[in-house]
Amino acid sequence: MALTTNADSFKPSEMTRATTIELHTGPALDPLAWLAATSTDDEAWYWEVPNDDTSWVGLGTAAVVNVEGAGRFADAATAAARLLDGIKLDAPLGAPAIRIAAGFAFDHHLHKTPTPWSAFGTGRLVLPAVQITRHAGRTWVTRVEDEDRPTPLFNIPNPSTTETAEPSDHTDLAAREHYRQLVRLALAAVKRGDLEKAVPCRSIQISHRPELTSLLAALRFTYPTCATLAVRPSGGAATFVGATPERLAAVHTGHLHTAALAGSAPRDPDPAIDASLGQGLLISPKERAEHAVVVDAIDRALHGLGVSDRHPRNPVLLQLHGIQHLHTPIDAELPEGVGLLELVGALHPTPAVSGYPGEPAAELRTTHEGMERGWFASPVGWLDATGDGEFRVALRTGLIHRDGTTLYAGAGVVAGSDPDRELAETDVKLRTLLGLVLAAESTAS
Repeated sequence: MALTTNADSFKPSEMTRATTIELHTGPALDPLAWLAATSTDDEAWYWEVPNDDTSWVGLGTAAVVNVEGAGRFADAATAAARLLDGIKLDAPLGAPAIRIAAGFAFDHHLHKTPTPWSAFGTGRLVLPAVQITRHAGRTWVTRVEDEDRPTPLFNIPNPSTTETAEPSDHTDLAAREHYRQLVRLALAAVKRGDLEKAVPCRSIQISHRPELTSLLAALRFTYPTCATLAVRPSGGAATFVGATPERLAAVHTGHLHTAALAGSAPRDPDPAIDASLGQGLLISPKERAEHAVVVDAIDRALHGLGVSDRHPRNPVLLQLHGIQHLHTPIDAELPEGVGLLELVGALHPTPAVSGYPGEPAAELRTTHEGMERGWFASPVGWLDATGDGEFRVALRTGLIHRDGTTLYAGAGVVAGSDPDRELAETDVKLRTLLGLVLAAESTAS
């Protein structure tokens, strides 16, 4: 039975036992195969970065801690430390540390009326009952208090072919004009001097509900440099899924890795056109200005924690399937006492997803955007007992729910932005999931 509680009342009553063993053969070497073999009502967290040879799944709940309000990141850090300190792990030399999964809503409050996001809350920490970790060619399974899940007997099949799909075919003219108007309102605020940058977002809904394993297999195959992720709270009423390129914060042995990712352009199959699009992105004053706002904000947030970061003067291209971005890697050595969740709280939300300054950007969003962002563009990730972990900004994501699938995208607006171009940019971002969602085998209603 899982312990479910709020952060302010979370006090582990006794030591939690966990055991790790290494697996050596069969379909069980793939964490995604474990997810496929588990009940769709079971809580599940999935994380994979194929190019890093890293894959992880957490199934079931040994403990759940919910956090909310303006202090949710600090509360999450306290609860995570208590939970990890209360685990006695029996593991062979070289086995990975036990992990906690965690995710947060974009805002510290959700709609009071029930929505498909209600089961996620504004912040959720989970100690999975069973977790399977694969890294550097080795796979380990950790069971908490002798919990278990079915061992997979079948390999994950090759992913489905992507369907050609246009977001404009799944939105009406009024919705597209609403987004153009959002951009116009943002441009007016920039012209008045109220904002340097805004990030209006939009969503589209399709009736298709893809089978989760099929979709994740397609995502990890199509976007090997991204973090493919999925979060399914207990009960299985909704699942958050995507493949995000944007690292918010990763910590490894006291070293911080983060990045600024802002400024986008499409890709093209013709190498000459593709190179021209990339070069245009690198030299565009508008895109460079948008990117610089994000870099400067990350610098300020880290300096506020006493972290001295370093990064190159100019961005480079991060080229993905269908889209490319301006990208500035940022690194630092962490001072004593600065942990991963503290970094997440200081960095979220970056101007890449919220705009800048934060307060007027938030007012524009809540007054005019007309949708609940939920966990879209929010921190989702994991941390372990050694202090290591990684959180990504949940971009290129969608929510699978009872009525279908809702996909989300946004675009940065600065001086010089154009409503039609920003709408087209959101179409490019929506395409990254739309075709894969439509191609994946459908779940039963």
